[in-house]
Amino acid sequence: MAFLCIDIGGTNTILGVGNGDFKVTEKMRTERFLNDIEAAVDDALKFIEQDRDDIEQVAVAAAGPIDRKEKLFYPPNFFPDSGMEEVDLGALLPDAEDLIIVNDCTAAVVGEYHYGDHDTENLVYITISSGIGAGVILEGEVIEAVDGNFGEVGHMKVGDELECGCGGTGHWEAYCSGMNMPKMAKELFDADFKDAKQIFDQYDHYNSKAERTIAKMHEVNGFCVANVSNLFNPEKIIFGGALPLNHPEMVVNPLRNEVKEESVNRVPEIELCDLEEESVLQGLRAVCNGKYKPGQA
Repeated sequence: MAFLCIDIGGTNTILGVGNGDFKVTEKMRTERFLNDIEAAVDDALKFIEQDRDDIEQVAVAAAGPIDRKEKLFYPPNFFPDSGMEEVDLGALLPDAEDLIIVNDCTAAVVGEYHYGDHDTENLVYITISSGIGAGVILEGEVIEAVDGNFGEVGHMKVGDELECGCGGTGHWEAYCSGMNMPKMAKELFDADFKDAKQIFDQYDHYNSKAERTIAKMHEVNGFCVANVSNLFNPEKIIFGGALPLNHPEMVVNPLRNEVKEESVNRVPEIELCDLEEESVLQGLRAVCNGKYKPGQA
């Protein structure tokens, strides 16, 4: 059976294909992928010498909220200037008879659980990237909730100052996601940074506004991750996404003390994910080979 896995992120989209073995084949900007999905899929399939007619199953992960029944997702942080309110994956992939849509963080925690090296039945995966979200496995069971949108922790309210991409105010994501950190720096500290990378770079050069921005990030991340720990009482919390993977010493390492101070439960292990940027794709691989069946957990 040939299958296709697609991880649609806020910045990049990654494709993987399999027909026995599994290969990660393509990485491209998400806007390009959605504008020419057929060409992207055809390019990916060349790696296993298949064409679209040979694909029996397609598994797609995207940031929530998702609508599995209608094959839609509603990305509050995708292309904020484009006016895009929803992406109809059913229309983009009309030939896919067996199309499964999964929340990206749920796919990530499934990938880490099955293909990472964690040795626990109680695992939380948190991404901090264009947005913030979580996937949760408790007692070996994937937690999905009603529509598969469990784990939207990025919309936990932590303040009143900043507008979130979803239209709410004061959400974790509005402070600490890669997309919103420069906005947070501007509104709270009158700082002009073009992106999150510049904030981290300037921190290393002792820029006082970058230092204040990073300090605020530490405060909010610590508060929110402690809430996650208190709510789910996991044995381990792992982190993926661009900010933790590129700046672990600034994003992940300080959380150990922050969570210890705020957690009423036993403090979980806190570390980077094992599979790096392939966590989501490996979770979709688990969907295609039957290790995880969305909606039937």
